[in-house]
Amino acid sequence: MKHLVIAGGGFAGIRLARKLRKQKNLKITLVNDSEDFRYSPALYRAATGFKVGAARIPIEWMLIDVDNVNVVYKKITKINPTRKLITLDDGHTLDYDYAVCALGMVTTYFNIDGIADHSFGVKSVDEILELKQHIHDNLAGKQHRIQNYVVIGAGPTGVEVAATLGLYVQAVMEKHRIRNPRAQVFLVEAGPRILPQMSERASKKTLTELERRGVTVLTNTVVNAETSLKLKTSNGSIATQNVIWTAGAANNPFYRDNAQHFTFNERGKVRVNNRLQAQSSVYVAGDNADTRFSGLALVAVWHADFIAKDIKARMAGKPRPTHADAFPAQVVPVGKISVFQYRGITLGGRYMNLLRRVADFVGYSDVLGPLKALTIWQNTERIEDENCSFCRK
Repeated sequence: MKHLVIAGGGFAGIRLARKLRKQKNLKITLVNDSEDFRYSPALYRAATGFKVGAARIPIEWMLIDVDNVNVVYKKITKINPTRKLITLDDGHTLDYDYAVCALGMVTTYFNIDGIADHSFGVKSVDEILELKQHIHDNLAGKQHRIQNYVVIGAGPTGVEVAATLGLYVQAVMEKHRIRNPRAQVFLVEAGPRILPQMSERASKKTLTELERRGVTVLTNTVVNAETSLKLKTSNGSIATQNVIWTAGAANNPFYRDNAQHFTFNERGKVRVNNRLQAQSSVYVAGDNADTRFSGLALVAVWHADFIAKDIKARMAGKPRPTHADAFPAQVVPVGKISVFQYRGITLGGRYMNLLRRVADFVGYSDVLGPLKALTIWQNTERIEDENCSFCRK
């Protein structure tokens, strides 16, 4: 019996385990440093008052119908492709026939003074809970008429958060009985336009909607430093105690720690061949792989689908497929509208929200199967009660 070790319980890792669940001659070990799967498209909603459970899903529940997988909640530290051996952070080792590394990205602050100490993140559920607690604590007992909230980074996550943050904070202010509540939201981007990875038309549509919602968008604005009371930028300072960092992401340090076994592109992502292999026995998938569209959840799912096909072909002694990048569709929610892009097509409006809802159901189904996906998807619009003693009173 062959042994597959999957390092990482994100979209690529969970999808791969599910795609190979019927392989009776394959034993799977999935290694993840957390007991929960992070559904990243729902993180911005969890940060602005909706159910956290839509973004954090127990891995055991996700794989309860996968009989050939064993889940290990550890962190991988080393890989030896020659001996086909993976070392965990507790010193234990796993031998493998095939290994798939899909560890996701980590936050980087580009060595900007004060950002790591004073800003809040939205890339994990723990960061979101910390942010929401801060918003309530910062408002408790205060009567400030205006609170400044600054979102740094105008990629999809930054746009999604900025578009909904103002209404959420205003609702919290009303709960805290602050008179004439007003939250001023800033979106800061170092580049010349927002959503730089999408078309200029998508950027313009999104900018129009953000400004309609009262968001102040500052492009060509470099963040220089943050203190406990202000954010310093190349275009001046903003008085704030509420900075949300969405700008920086770097490849998981595991790869640099094992650099002798990998080669990298200029962004630090792992170079792979046309079968997504870094070594003959080691695949790299999802955000970590140097493929054209890596960084999107849908692309991570596609990587998993391809690797599943290749492993099946290898085990059966059949001709192996080759991987080709496909164009993914993107739907970015911007408050009450969504902006859709596929190749040269860009559409925006309220009717695109329906497409986003469908995309979320497909996204949940990719890693859960349709029945479990429906359980979560139908509750994603529910507001979550705040863990705030003042609000409960």
